[in-house]
Order: sequence, then structure tokens, then C-alpha cells
Amino acid sequence: MESLAKTIDLICREKGISKDEVIKAVKIAIINAAKKAGIKGNLIVKIGEDGKDFGVYQEKKVVDEVRDPVYEISLDEVLKMIADEKERERIIPPPGKTHEEIEVGDVILIQIKPEELGRIPARVAQSVILKKIKEAEKKHLYKEFKEKEGEIISGTIKDKMKNGDLIIDLGRIVGILPYEEQIPKERNSSKYDLGKRIRGVIYDVLFNYKLYSEKKFRYYKDYEPPYVILSRTHPKFLKKLMEIEIPEVRDGLVEVKAVAREPGIRAKVAVDTNVDYIDPVGACIGLKGSRIHPISQELSGEKVEVIRYSDDLAEFVKRALSPARVLLARVIRDDEEERRVEVVVPDEDVSLAIGNKGINAKLAAKLTGAYIDIIRESDYKKMLELQKKGEECQ
Repeated sequence: MESLAKTIDLICREKGISKDEVIKAVKIAIINAAKKAGIKGNLIVKIGEDGKDFGVYQEKKVVDEVRDPVYEISLDEVLKMIADEKERERIIPPPGKTHEEIEVGDVILIQIKPEELGRIPARVAQSVILKKIKEAEKKHLYKEFKEKEGEIISGTIKDKMKNGDLIIDLGRIVGILPYEEQIPKERNSSKYDLGKRIRGVIYDVLFNYKLYSEKKFRYYKDYEPPYVILSRTHPKFLKKLMEIEIPEVRDGLVEVKAVAREPGIRAKVAVDTNVDYIDPVGACIGLKGSRIHPISQELSGEKVEVIRYSDDLAEFVKRALSPARVLLARVIRDDEEERRVEVVVPDEDVSLAIGNKGINAKLAAKLTGAYIDIIRESDYKKMLELQKKGEECQ
């Protein structure tokens, strides 16, 4: 059937689905349509690799005496069909046997005549096939975008839901930028106007949106799954932006070791390198901030602070608390269960170490993965004096 072959080729090109997936879907569709047309038994559809050779077959067992004509055929009837040149072509013998070698007990395939199928071959069970093709396309899209998880993608804002979620047109698939994955200061800005281009990192790909948010289940009847869940608040978004804007990061000469963010407000990034001649912090910031500035702009002015990573936890925490000066950092515990570091800062730097609304200390803790106990220098000196007096009394 040349028309079927053209249909299959067209679907493969337009939908980006493999020919095997399309042929499989077509076979299932034709079997379902044939059964709806009243044809019973075990049905098998055979389609040539080029999509042109097409046939629907009934699987039947060869017996001496037929008890169920739907699933059985007598050997005498088979021999009669083989003797007829046209009927012979309708029979496919078991693998490894010729027509003449068919015997009782064999399972053979008998092609259903076109007139028995009615309009099924001509229409190729169009509605059922389209449904199966759509299912195959969805699975293909899911697999394709699932492999892109963690990458940045851009699209056009198509709709804004009552709950604040944004629907993003990504071309062949629907993107959702959930309310909680949006940078807070952007939510009421023109950045989220309909028709605006926007970027986000692929956070997840789902058929069921409930898997993303169990507590806030949303059903989008106007937008079919799969859904690409985007995020502009995830640390990976900042990391990927650095890969785009900074050649040394993109080429692997500078490694982004850790990222901590308060979306739209401030972020800390720890970087490192094994290349002696590269200053990883300077490479990321650029001359007069030329490299970090576009990243900050993309994040609606989020201040991005870059620090040098260290394997020494105490040293890493000292750097992470920048711009505050740290006089002393001591690791109290560092294992799988807990990382705890005690730091001493000058009295005048305590507010810097903690930061506005505790943001600096919070980001430093996120970045290092440690609980940070900040102690004033004056309090620390008093502690030392008390310890000294205690020792003298002993």
C-alpha cells in the first residue's frame, strides 16, 4: 500500500519519530479497527520495511477436525487453498517449512481478504492510528527532553494561570514555569508579560503534574502532557548561565564546585581550577565585572559573588562568609551526619557575616554544607579568659 508507506514516511519526518515506532503504532491501530469491524481471532499485521507490503492475517492451528473455526482450520482446507494459486498466496507456513510441508499441529497465518476488511486498508483506521501516533510522539518528546534535564531552554510566555504558573511555548512541547520556581521580584514585572521570551533550566519532565507538586495539584486541560517543568530559582540555572557566558567554565578549565542562591537577591558561587595560570575567580568575574554582569542581569539584578573553593572546610567557610573578615575558623565536626564549623569574626564585622536578614550566613551555610556558628571576637576573648582562669584554679 503506497499510500500507507507515504503516510508513515510523512509522520516520521514531521514528528521526529522512528519508523519502527510508527509501524508498531499502525499495526496496533489496524488490529483494533479490524476487531471493531467484526473480525475475530488472533490477528497479526505485517508491513514491509518500505511500508508498501501490507497484510492482516489470522493465526490458525491446523487440525484434523475443526471445533473452533475462529482459531482452527482443517488440513484438508489448507491443502485445497494451497492447490489454488491465488489462495496459496494467502497462506504463510510456519518458520522453516514450505507450503507442502504443512501438517496437523502447525500454526499458520492466513491473510484476510481486502473485501472482509471493508474500508480499513483504504482508511488505515485513521482515527485509531492518529491516536497511537500521538501516544508515540508524546513518549518520544518525553524521552528527548528528559535527556536534556539540567540544560537551559528558552521559550515564549503563552499564558498565565490563576495560581501564578506560566505556560511557556517551547515549540513541540509545553513548558511550565511554576510560581515557586519564579524569581520573586520578577513575578509582577514586565519580564513575565505574554509574548516575552524567557529562559529557564529544565528542572523535570512529567506526564502527570501531580508528581511535581503533590500538595498543589494542578490540571491543565488545555495543555496536553508531557510537561517540561522549568526553574529560574534553581542553583543549576546560575551554573548553566556561567557555562554559557564564561569560556573557561564552558571548556572545563574552571569548575563550578557549588552554588547557593537567594533568587533575585544574592548568590554565592565556589569555583576552582587545576590550571596554574588561570585565576578562577577573575576568569568568572571578568574585567570590571564584564562576564558576571550579564548573568546578574538575566537574574534580575541578583548579586553574584564568586569565591575560590577549598577542600579544607574551615578555609572554605572563611571564604564563604566574605565580605566579612574571619579571624579564626575551627571545624567542630565533619562527617556524613553533620558538618559544623565555629568562626570568630571582629565585632564590627558580625553584621557583615550575618548579612541583611541573615542572607550572608545562610548562603555560606548552603554553599559549604556546614552549620556555621558565628562568634564575636570580644565574646571569644572572654571565653579564653574564663578557660584560663579555670585552668589556674585547678
